[in-house]
Amino acid sequence: MSSAMEYLQGRGVPFLVLPHPQAETVLDTARRHGFPTAEVVKTVVLTTRYGNALLVLRVDREVVEELVVAALGDQEVVVTRERDLLRNYPDYEPGSIPPLGPFFQAPMYVDTEVARRDAVVFAAGRPWLAIRMLTKDLFRDAAVAVAPLTRETEEEERLHPEDVTVQEPGLAVTERLQQDEPAE
Repeated sequence: MSSAMEYLQGRGVPFLVLPHPQAETVLDTARRHGFPTAEVVKTVVLTTRYGNALLVLRVDREVVEELVVAALGDQEVVVTRERDLLRNYPDYEPGSIPPLGPFFQAPMYVDTEVARRDAVVFAAGRPWLAIRMLTKDLFRDAAVAVAPLTRETEEEERLHPEDVTVQEPGLAVTERLQQDEPAE
């Protein structure tokens, strides 16, 4: 059992282990178990002036630098290099670090798209070993900052038939209408 799984067990949160020795990526592992791409998340480790920080985003999205700088309030953030990941996280393959900020004693920033998901699938140290759990259980005891860190692709934007924006002094909220909801 990996130390990440031991950590989750110690927290008393339910999770499902998804091994698949032939898988080459966590996305491949999730697909082989029948879970959609939108549930699969990755952890991007950043080096900041205060140490490492973890970003949690969908596996099929890339960070947007200006959004990350705004979320962290740090102009000097850089994605941690592979050799530094190997040195700092020797028990975890690069690209397979689980989104466990308290375990790694690092602040965690969660993309708003991930925070909206009911459940997530993530690597547990190896690309062929994944964990699926409820998002609320994953982040329940962790101090996380939820912020936009990525942008939708043009294809994802086309799938949304209509957005409604409500603006009041000092506040602008954009909400997606479900396809069966009438616009008012």
